[in-house]
Amino acid sequence: MKPLQIYNSLIRAVEEFVPLTPGVVTFYSCGPTVYLPQHLGNMRAYVFVDTLKRALRFNGYDVRHVMNITDVGHLTSDADAGEDKIEKTARAQGKSPLEVADFYIAQFKRDCAALNIELPSDAPAGDHPAPPQSALCRATGNIDAMIAVITRILANGHGYVTPSGVYFDVEKWRGPGGRGRLARQSLAEQHAGQRLEHSADKKSPHDFALWVLNQPHHLMQWDSPWGRGYPGWHIECSAMSMKYLGETLDIHSGGLDHIPVHHENEIAQSESATGHPFARYFVHNAFLVGMEGAKISKSAGRFPVLADLIAAGINPLAFRMLCLGAKYRSELAFSLESVRAAQSNLDYLNEFARNLNESALASEQDSAWAQEYAERFHQALNHDLNTPQAMAVVLEMVAQAYRLHDQRIWQTLRRFDQMLGLDLAKRLDEVRAGVLPPEVSRLVSEREKARADKNFARSDELRALIEAMDYVVKDTKTGVVVMPRRVAT
Repeated sequence: MKPLQIYNSLIRAVEEFVPLTPGVVTFYSCGPTVYLPQHLGNMRAYVFVDTLKRALRFNGYDVRHVMNITDVGHLTSDADAGEDKIEKTARAQGKSPLEVADFYIAQFKRDCAALNIELPSDAPAGDHPAPPQSALCRATGNIDAMIAVITRILANGHGYVTPSGVYFDVEKWRGPGGRGRLARQSLAEQHAGQRLEHSADKKSPHDFALWVLNQPHHLMQWDSPWGRGYPGWHIECSAMSMKYLGETLDIHSGGLDHIPVHHENEIAQSESATGHPFARYFVHNAFLVGMEGAKISKSAGRFPVLADLIAAGINPLAFRMLCLGAKYRSELAFSLESVRAAQSNLDYLNEFARNLNESALASEQDSAWAQEYAERFHQALNHDLNTPQAMAVVLEMVAQAYRLHDQRIWQTLRRFDQMLGLDLAKRLDEVRAGVLPPEVSRLVSEREKARADKNFARSDELRALIEAMDYVVKDTKTGVVVMPRRVAT
């Protein structure tokens, strides 16, 4: 079997993945800024992160994964301009920044659970980790780590302190005419079209803030060796990734929009602090776009969220299926029609799993013909995460099982699903045990309340949502009965 190959943005080519420590992968992914709901474009990125992590595990690696949560320091412009995004929402909603962050973190976790995205465990407060270890870590819980990295940058001569803040000296780091290692752009090219804030005490408009000072109205501030203030956005990822994973990462992921500024700045500040390479593989996902080709983003105004799909009667895992149906480095056009088409394929797989006979489920060994599909699936996966081809192999194998009247492919299909994350085994277990999944139970409860309130329009909407998740609702004299469609028929 060909080893796992991945596109490395550092060299702009697909290459074999080889971790620094045999068998162990250190993986850092840029996480959410929690000031609004995460739109479906954001969620595509997190589905990709989860897919890459599952692919690494599928190839036998022990993955130590860290994802940050930005709850301070990300301004409305990536170029150190504008308001703090968390504080802007807090002021608009009349809440504290902590209340805003906690609310949207909880929503983010619920959306990830609905999409079967496996997040790392929350980092404990006041921890002193021995890297590498997995963690879901908040910026506000790692201020000391950021101050420590900034101190090293200053000691190595790559930063300077002014009354307005601590800045990274980009031109000194790059040298005359230097180009970014990741974006391969000059500073003029990197910031073309941006309005750069040039404080009077900054050496260059290209220098970025490591620590912001003298902002008395900012709601979140901490003491530091340079004065009371708060961190810049870029330093957060460097500090947290190195704290939990070590000074050189195997993989750093993020969206394509992170390449020219955020990730370029991460490399500069991290390597100036440590003297070591920061990340050996940078892996970037492309955007989710509307049917007209425009990138889906919060700045564009109204943006679709997972709740919109659920309200339209679509299983959230159909969106995951849609993401798997496109190469991660290609733009993915979104519409309700495209998600519904993906749900048809998901329903096809679920229906096959639900109708497996006892002998197929009990068999520890699949039919010999399934081995060819297992090899083709793995081959597609290891060729730069070609999930569309891998999904085609899965659907073809199920179709072959129907043609041959041979259901003995369950072990292979279940292993595929450990990679795909479509929860086929979980749904099968729920059917066999007669247990409703949590999301269905919640909708049933909401529908019962709507009926009690005589809100029959809402009751009908909720019934449609339940049936979209492949369950049948029957109102009887003794109460409501909800069962999987296979059992109902």
